[in-house]
Amino acid sequence: MQTRDLIVHEWKTRLARPAAITSLLLFALALVYGAFNGAAYRNAQARIIAAHETEVADAMNHWRTDLQVLEQGKPDSKVPPWAGSPMDAMFASSLPPAALADFAIGQGDLLPYFGSLSLWDPDIRLFSKYELADPVALALGGFDMSKAVLLLSPLLLIILTFDVLSAERDAKRLTLTLVQGPSIESLFWRRLLIRSGVVLAPILLVSATAAVMNSADGRFIHYLLWLLGTCCYFVFWIALIGSVASRNARGVSNVLVLLLAWAGLTLVLPAVVSAVSETAYPLPSRLAYLAHGREVEIDTELAEPAITQQLVQDHPELFVADASAIPPYVRTAYLVTSMVDKATRKILAEFEQAAQRRERALAMLRYVSPTVIMHGFFNDVAGSSTARQRRYVAQARAFKSAYAKQAAGYILMGERLPSAAAAELPKFQFADTRWPSIVRSHVSALLVLVVMTSLLLLLARRRVSRVGMLDA
Repeated sequence: MQTRDLIVHEWKTRLARPAAITSLLLFALALVYGAFNGAAYRNAQARIIAAHETEVADAMNHWRTDLQVLEQGKPDSKVPPWAGSPMDAMFASSLPPAALADFAIGQGDLLPYFGSLSLWDPDIRLFSKYELADPVALALGGFDMSKAVLLLSPLLLIILTFDVLSAERDAKRLTLTLVQGPSIESLFWRRLLIRSGVVLAPILLVSATAAVMNSADGRFIHYLLWLLGTCCYFVFWIALIGSVASRNARGVSNVLVLLLAWAGLTLVLPAVVSAVSETAYPLPSRLAYLAHGREVEIDTELAEPAITQQLVQDHPELFVADASAIPPYVRTAYLVTSMVDKATRKILAEFEQAAQRRERALAMLRYVSPTVIMHGFFNDVAGSSTARQRRYVAQARAFKSAYAKQAAGYILMGERLPSAAAAELPKFQFADTRWPSIVRSHVSALLVLVVMTSLLLLLARRRVSRVGMLDA
C-alpha cells in the first residue's frame, strides 16, 4: 500500500469521522484563542507601560522646567522656591514584553513589570501598583498557545492514535491487511505519523500566523526556538503513544494506559513538583516582610535626629545651609529612606535567596516530567519566566541606588542639581539576556527529553517487530 493510498484510507476510516473532526476543530479553536489571548495580554501590558512612561516623563519635564526657572532667578515666576530638589526626580522603569510574550504568559501577570523609581520610596516599596489586579483572575491564570500545546495536544494525539494497531487486531483483520503488502512496522509507523501530522498541522499554522502578525525584534529566532521545543515535546508523545500502542493489547487497554500517562505527566507530576519545591523552600510572606520594613522605617524616622547629628559630626561639610530654600525635611526623608534601604537589604536578600533556592529545586525536579521541562523552556523563550522578572527588579534597584549616590551631596547640602546635569540624567533600560544563554540553560533538560524519546522509540520498534513475528 502506497503512502498516498494509506493517507486516503486513514482519512476515510478514521480522520473523517465527526468525533475526530470535532476534536481537531476544538483544538484549533483553542490554539487560536490562546494566540489572541496572549496577544491581548501583551498589548495590554505594553499600553500600561506606555502610559506609565508618559506619566513619569511629564512629571520629569515639569521638574526640569521648574529647575531652569529657579536657576534663571525670574522674580515673576510662580515656581515655589522649594521646588527642584533632587529628591523629586523620578524615573520610569519597566520590564518590556519580550519578543514572544504572546506565546507564553507564564507568571508575568503575577509579578511586577513596571514601577516608578524615586528616592522618596525605599526599595521594599518600589513595586506596588501591579498588586491592584483582580486576584481571582490572577489565580486562574492566562491561557496561551503554549498551554494548549502542553496540555491539549497530547490528549488529542491519544484520541487519534491509541488504536493505530489495535483497531486492526480487535476487528480481526490485521492478517488481511498485511496480506495486501505492507509490513507491520511500515504500516504502524506510517499510520502513526499520518494521524500525528493532523494534530501538528494546526499548531504550525496558528503559531506561524501569530508569529507573523505580531512582529518584534528577535521574534523569528525565539519563534524557531519555541517551535523546536514544540517538536521535541510532540515527538516524545508520539514515541510514548507508539510504545503503548505497539503492545499486543486491546484498544481499550491502550487508551486507559495513555490517559493515565497524560494525567500523570501533565497534571499530577507538575503539581507534585510545585508542592515539593514550595514545601522545601517556602517563600517568605510578602505581607510579613512589608510589615517588617514598615517597622524599620518608623524606627529609623524616630532615630533620625541622632543619625543626622552623627552625620554632621563625621561630615561637617554636609549640612543644610541656612539660606537654602529646600526644607530640611527633604534631607530627613533622604536619610530615612537610605537607612531603611540599608536595614531592609537583608530582608530583601533573604526573599531573593529563597526564590533562587526554589527555582534551583524546580530545575532539579523538572526531569520527572517532559511537561515541566517544556513549560520552563517555553517561559524562558517567551520572556515570561520568574528569573527574568527578578533580573528586572534587581536592575531597577541598582539604578535607583546609583542615582541616590549621585544626588546625595546635593540633597544633604540643600542644593539643586544643575539644569545641565538634570538634562543628562540617564533613563532606565532593562538589560535582557540573549537567546544563546536561554538555550544553554536548557540544554541538559532537552537532552534528557531526547534520551527518553529515543528509548521509547526503541521500545516501540521492538514491540512492533514482535507483533509482526507473532502474526507471521
